Amino acid sequence: MRTDDSILRDPTAEAAAERRAPLAPPADLKAGTLALLDIGKMRGDEFVDKLDALLTAEGFTIRRWKKPTNTRTAPLAILQEIAGEADAVIIALSDCGSCTSCSTHDLNDLDQRGVPGVNVLTEEFRDAFARQCGTLGFDGRSVFVPHPILNRTTAEIHAIAAAFLDEILERLGHTRRRAA
Repeated sequence: MRTDDSILRDPTAEAAAERRAPLAPPADLKAGTLALLDIGKMRGDEFVDKLDALLTAEGFTIRRWKKPTNTRTAPLAILQEIAGEADAVIIALSDCGSCTSCSTHDLNDLDQRGVPGVNVLTEEFRDAFARQCGTLGFDGRSVFVPHPILNRTTAEIHAIAAAFLDEILERLGHTRRRAA
């Protein structure tokens, strides 16, 4: 009778990865181009549409991209276009595990390409985002909105986008001036 004396090893790193700080956002976000990356999640376009309308009304120059699917990272061509044309990026709207992972990888990849950004996710995936950032060794910026999104009306989704716009912009170093 033969016994198996194999030793199994944990393939993950034994030491915690040092987290890389995200790039500093542009000093004047309105002076450049702000990318909106729709991750391709159902109903996420309604959130991004509202952000686009609000930001455009405030004088931001917006350029939009949309991933073909939320369950994969953005295609290289999209990442290269954003890196070549935008000064900062807002990635939205993750509300499940796989899209949280993929959008966090996109955030990290764009940051490494010189485009600082913020990832907008639902509150339910706060821990998943933190763990993914830890695995990547990246201290990514995030804003968490209420969960779930899919069962809300368009008006509710638009209201959430409007309610969190200040926080999204603040994460990118921009403070809105409100009329007195």
